[in-house]
Amino acid sequence: MRGYDVSEVEAYLDTVGNTVENLFRELEMQNEQIKKLEEEKAELNSEISIYRENEKTFQKAIVKSQDMAEDILDNAKKRAELIIKEAEILSSKTKVSAQEEFLNLKQELDDLRQKNESIIDDIKNYLVEKLNSIEEYQRNRKIFRLENNVASLEQVNVNEPIKDENNMDNPFRNNQSSFGLNLGSLGLDDQGSK
Repeated sequence: MRGYDVSEVEAYLDTVGNTVENLFRELEMQNEQIKKLEEEKAELNSEISIYRENEKTFQKAIVKSQDMAEDILDNAKKRAELIIKEAEILSSKTKVSAQEEFLNLKQELDDLRQKNESIIDDIKNYLVEKLNSIEEYQRNRKIFRLENNVASLEQVNVNEPIKDENNMDNPFRNNQSSFGLNLGSLGLDDQGSK
């Protein structure tokens, strides 16, 4: 009588629950993507370490080649210089690509974090908006009830004057009984005021 419409509130809560559940699923999917990107980053770091070990291996080969004879030394130096240049080129390319990949992954991670924060803010705003609309609905409903009760009170006072032959001596009794009746119809008695 004086509370919420249970079916409407439950339907609304189901709608909000479904929306929140969908948003959490999206959040979980984005978290999985973040984990995949972090795994790819770890793989790239392992590849970089392999290339660094290869570079060290090439440098050791250069040192060993210096122990050879003078005739072979010139050829070995030329060959070592070519190997070093190739290794540096390969290493620099790998470093550049790894740094670019790392920056891209970092940018994607930042974008995903911003999206997550945006989703959480949207959920908060949505819930606050719906709570405000429920409170507005409740206030309007109380005002509507009060207006209906006032209208019915005016109809009772205008259309149906109270006649009580036994209380003709005391005109205040008629007013008191009608006043008590009107307070009950308005919902302003002790129970309604609570």
